[in-house]
Formats: sequence, structure tokens, C-alpha cells
Amino acid sequence: MSNKNTILLILTGIIAGIFFGILGPVALLGLIAVLIGTSVVLLKYDVAIFILAAYGVVDVLIRNFSDFLGSVWDEMFLIALIMLWGFKWIKNRDDDGFKTSPMDIPLFLFISVMLICLIINSMDFSIALEGFRAIVQYMLWYFVVLQILRGEKSAKGITTFFVIVVALLALHGIYQYIIGVEMPAGWVDQKEAGVRTRVFSIFTSPNLFGSLLTLASPMAISLAVINKNIKGKLLFIFIALCMVASLIFTSSRGAWIGFALAIGIYVLIKDKRLIIPCVVLALVLFVAVPSVGNRISYMLSPEYIESSLKGGRLVRWITGFKILSNNLVFGVGLGHFGGAVAMNHDLTTMVDAKMVKTFYMDNYMLKTAVESGIVGFSSFAILMYSVVANGFRTMKISTSKVSKELIAGIMAGLCGVIAHNFVENIFEIPMMTSLFWLFVAVVMNIWYYEYKKLSQFGD
Repeated sequence: MSNKNTILLILTGIIAGIFFGILGPVALLGLIAVLIGTSVVLLKYDVAIFILAAYGVVDVLIRNFSDFLGSVWDEMFLIALIMLWGFKWIKNRDDDGFKTSPMDIPLFLFISVMLICLIINSMDFSIALEGFRAIVQYMLWYFVVLQILRGEKSAKGITTFFVIVVALLALHGIYQYIIGVEMPAGWVDQKEAGVRTRVFSIFTSPNLFGSLLTLASPMAISLAVINKNIKGKLLFIFIALCMVASLIFTSSRGAWIGFALAIGIYVLIKDKRLIIPCVVLALVLFVAVPSVGNRISYMLSPEYIESSLKGGRLVRWITGFKILSNNLVFGVGLGHFGGAVAMNHDLTTMVDAKMVKTFYMDNYMLKTAVESGIVGFSSFAILMYSVVANGFRTMKISTSKVSKELIAGIMAGLCGVIAHNFVENIFEIPMMTSLFWLFVAVVMNIWYYEYKKLSQFGD
């Protein structure tokens, strides 16, 4: 060993010893892990996005470690990614520069409309500001991720990592079903039979878990199609089947609706002739799996409608429409009804000459309309349409079969999540909103490089 290496080793040992004495062994290992992780990220920027792709797992781990860190880690990480993009832009100014995409204007338009609603219609400005942050904050991931990603290879890597993470959660869900994990009584209607348990993995809700599986399962199918290795194909087919099984075990009817739409869109993209086999398979599932058949049959029964009109979705939707009809243009104010912010502040609203306590609307579209009126809802509808339209346009202009297949799986999953929001407040959940805009950014990142290639070819 040379004298230079010996001196370096001695200095490293001294510094490590000092930190060991001050911080202790656990904190020292944590510091070393952060330094190594930072070094890797600075060498390969898109690795940082893998943390966002594992949002659900990271969030649960951090919240179990510290409630304070659990409430701020995503904001801190967003700031860190913005700083990383700044570092990347300064260091590699000649690389890509500032990336733009067709989603920029719809997002800026929606955020601007929400800002207008905040300014001109706030019964309590602090609550409205909190409502504005809950809506807009997680959309900001899109802008940062778009700048950091590096084309098809990054898109495939992040999608693969996300699918593997969700696959492990799906296996955990299957395990919960096998052991008959205990669930709260309120997760199943008292008149409903045949539901032994509802799985939720590491999350607090089977509906949330079902939405995550709806987003990931079409991507797993796409990765199976892309993979040229037979073992790889079989692995991702197995993963997709595990996700579907775990989704069934959630007994989340809203997630099933989203999944059905997602698979329908994927099949229409790939081969319309597969529609009939898929419908037949769904009918077989309905008949052969009692928990599925009973849950869907009950949803269509008079008993369910009666129960829902008393204290379920239907009465909540009717109440929402009544509030909207009295506040048609700008709604009741951001954060003031139908979502987590209003629930946290225990707000009430006048309905039919009496004060009604807020509740989860179980329909994010209606919740958006109630809080921001026709003005806010229209801008949100334009935003969702832009996501779908620009995603499929990107698939059409893609010259790579891998990119086309990735976009097919991603767009099917995103459409499934949008559909789920018609019967749940899925976009109220930071994990799902963050993942949604992460994968919108993945698609638009592919658009950027495809458009760049077309421009160079045109020149």
C-alpha cells in the first residue's frame, strides 16, 4: 500500500471514529448511507426518482421511524430533487437544457385556476391555502421528474422498479388473504355476505391498495411483452397474476372498476379481438369466485341502494350535488368540503337549511366541483383530458417498440386511476397523486426525446 493510500485510510478512520463518538453507531451508518446515496445520485441523476417510485414503502418506513419526518419527508425530497435538477442543469448545460412538453400549459392553467379560486373565494384563507396545497403540491413532482429523467432507458428502469415494488406488496396481500388478516367491521356492509377478509398490505385502506395495483398491473403486462427473455416474460406474467389476485382480495369495487377500464384500454390498444375473451374471463371470475360475485351482486341490489342512501356513497353524492347547485361558479372554497382538509378542521356546510358536517365525498371529481365550482372542475377535466390525449399521441409518434409498449401499460394504468376517482377520493392520497404525476412525467419524457429526434430528422 502506498503512503498516500495509508494516510487516506488513517484520516478516514479518524473521521469515522469522531462521528462514531458523537453520533453513535446507528447515526453513523445512516450518515454513511446518505453520503453513498448522494454520491450515486450525483453520478446518475435518475436514480433519485426510484425513491419516488417506491413512495408507499418509503412513506410507511419513515412514519414508523418518526412522525415528524413522516409529515415532511416528501416536501424535503421535492426540494432535494429541485436542487438536484439545478446541479444537473449547471453541470451539463449542453445536455438537454430545460425540457418542455404538451402537459406544461394544461398544468399551469389548472394551477392558475386553483390560485384564482383561492384568492377570490376563501371563507377561511388558511384552510383554503391548505386545500390549495393539498391539490397542487403533488403535481409539482411532474415538472421535476421531467427535467431529471433521461429517455427510454430511464423510463423502463423506473417502471420496472415500480412494478417489482408493487409485486412484493401484492405477495404480501396474498399472504394476508391466506391467513385471514383481521379487518375493521366497517369495511364490509353488515348485510353483505361472503367477504372473509379484505387485504391492504402495509397501507391503511384496501381501496388505496387496490388503486396502486390498478396502476401497476398493466405496466407488468407491458414489461412481459417487452422482455425478450422467456424467463423474464414468465416472471412478469407471474407478477401480473399476483397483482390481479391481490386486487381481487382487496374486495375494492372501485378499484375493480378502474382495473376493468385499464385492461379494456390496454386490450383496445393491443388487439381488439381480445375484448371478447376478456369479457368471458370476467364472467367466469364473477361465477367461479363467490367473493367477487357476491360483492358485485350486492352493489346492484335494493338493499345496497337503501343502505347507501342512508349513510353511503349515494347520499354523499346527493348532498354534494345540492351544495354544488348553491355554489355553482366557484364552489364553497378550496379545502372546505368533501376531503381531508375539511375533515381535519371538522367543517360544516349549509344544506337544505341545516348545517351538515363534512365527510369524504368518495368521488374526487364531485369533491373538486363542490370546492371550486364549475370553473375549477372544468379546468380539472381539461387537465385529465390532456393527460390521456397527450399520452396516446406520444405512443403514436414513438419510433421505438419498447417506448410504445411502456406507454400502453402506463396509460392504461393512469386511466384506471382516473376512473377510480369517480368513486373514491384517490387523489386525496399523497402516494397515489405523486405516482400518477410521476408516470405522466415518464410518458412526457419519452415525448420530449421522440419529438427531439423528429425535429433533428426534419432539419
